Amino acid sequence: MDWIRNTLHVAAVCDILDDLGYRRQAMHQRLRPLDPDNAVIVGRARTFRWMETDYVVEDDPYGLEIDAMDSLKPGDVVVHSTDPGGTNAPWGELMSTLAKRQGVAGCICDSLIRDCRQIIAMKFPVFHAGIRPVDSKGRGRVMAYDVPVRCGDVLINPGELVFADFDGVVVIPRPIEDEVIRLAADKIGKENESRRELLNGRSLREVFDEFGVL
Repeated sequence: MDWIRNTLHVAAVCDILDDLGYRRQAMHQRLRPLDPDNAVIVGRARTFRWMETDYVVEDDPYGLEIDAMDSLKPGDVVVHSTDPGGTNAPWGELMSTLAKRQGVAGCICDSLIRDCRQIIAMKFPVFHAGIRPVDSKGRGRVMAYDVPVRCGDVLINPGELVFADFDGVVVIPRPIEDEVIRLAADKIGKENESRRELLNGRSLREVFDEFGVL
């Protein structure tokens, strides 16, 4: 994972996914990093399936959300299912505190988040679809976790590789994971050569004809 973080970038990976026919693996542009200086996430998806509610379960107000959080392992990426109504903020300071302690790589929350200054201060990477101070209690409830979910218009299976940087978030399906990583590294090498040739004065047409990347 460290090699991917230090070597690849999301745009190159997205291009390779396109070339292989996987053209719907980039999450919607509404998902943006909370902190541009801590915007790189690489890890395996741990999915949370939310449902909207209008009531509080008094004897267990957070239900499976607590179990899911306590089950997180190093290298996991928390992926919250899409909240079309923007009803609640399921991610905040305490979730980030626990996740960071557990070695979690980051959180992709296609809903709202809160406690933003505290999250930024702890340098925990989070992508979100909005900011609002509303608690999940009585507004949303985790109905299942480690199941397929839709997040940012992408269907994600548990354990799939999630890669995010300032440009956005992509999900790499397991069957093509090794191929995507290999081809993306090759593409970035060619991009580096193209940049060098452009700075040396060659035309874009000449450089593209030689290296085939843009």
